[in-house]
Amino acid sequence: MTSKRKVSKPKKNKLLTISAVFVTAVVFTISSFFISMAIIGRKAVKYYEQKAQVIIFFDKETPEEEIFAVRDKLNDEELVETIDYISQEDALEVYKEDFADNPDLISTITADALPPSLEVKAVSIDALIEVIDIVNQEKSTNAYIDDVMYFKDVVDNLRTLSRIINIGGGILIASLLLITFFLIRVTIGLNIKIHQEEIKIMHLVGGTDTFIKTPFLIEGALYGIIGGFMAASMIIIPWYLVVYSSLNTDYWYWISQVLNDFNLKFLNRFNILFVLIYYLIHVGFGAILGIVSSYSAVNKYLKEK
Repeated sequence: MTSKRKVSKPKKNKLLTISAVFVTAVVFTISSFFISMAIIGRKAVKYYEQKAQVIIFFDKETPEEEIFAVRDKLNDEELVETIDYISQEDALEVYKEDFADNPDLISTITADALPPSLEVKAVSIDALIEVIDIVNQEKSTNAYIDDVMYFKDVVDNLRTLSRIINIGGGILIASLLLITFFLIRVTIGLNIKIHQEEIKIMHLVGGTDTFIKTPFLIEGALYGIIGGFMAASMIIIPWYLVVYSSLNTDYWYWISQVLNDFNLKFLNRFNILFVLIYYLIHVGFGAILGIVSSYSAVNKYLKEK
C-alpha cells in the first residue's frame, strides 16, 4: 500500500505539471488572440475616423465650377471640419500610392479613368448626420453627382465590434487566467506535500522561509515561462507560414494593404524586433502568473505549518 501511494503521487504531480503548462499555453494563446483583435479593432476605428466620412464622386466630365459650387454649399463651419477637392490628377496620385507594389495595375490607369471627388469630414457624429442629409438632397437634384460613399456605418460597426471584443474577451481572459492560477497553485501545493518531510527538516535545521519558498517560486515561474513561450509560438509560427505561403497573391496583397493602412506594417514581413518583443511579453506575463500562483501556494503551506 505504501509503495503504491509513493508511486501515485509523483505520477499525479507529473500529470498536473503537464496540465498546468498546457493550460497556461492555451490561455495565453486565446488571450493573445483577443488582445490582438482588440488592438486591430482600435487601429481600424482610428483609421476610418481620420479618413473623410463622406466622399462625393462626380461624373468624369463634370466642370470644376460645378464641383466648387457643391463644395460651397456644404462648407458650413458649424457642421464641416474639412472639405477637400480631389481632382482626377490627385486621384491618380493616391491610386499610385495605394498600389505602389503592383506596377501592372498602375500602368493600366490614367487620370481620365478616375472620377473627381469631394472628401468631407464633419465636426461630430451629430453634424455628420446633417451633412449626409444635405448631401442626399443635393444628389437628388444634381445630375453631376455620380455616387456618394459614407463611412459613418463603417466606424459605428467597428466601434460596436471593438466593444464586443473588449468586453467579451476581457471576461473570457479573466476567467481563463483564474483557472490557470488555481491549476498552478494546486500543482505547486501537491509538490509541497510530496516534499513535506524535506521541508520539515529544513525548518528544523534553521532554513528560512525565503530559502524554502524559492525553489517552488522558480518552479511556478517555469510553468508560466514555458506556457508563454508555447503560446507565442502557436501564434507567430502559423502567422509567418501564412505570410510566406501567400506572398504575391491577390489575397495577400489585399491583407498587406489593410495592415499598411492600420500602421501594422511590421506584420507584412518577418520582423526580428517584433518577434523578440512578442515572445518577451508572453514569457514575462507567464513568469509573473506562475510566481504569483506558486507564492500563494507556498505561503498557504508555511502558514499552516
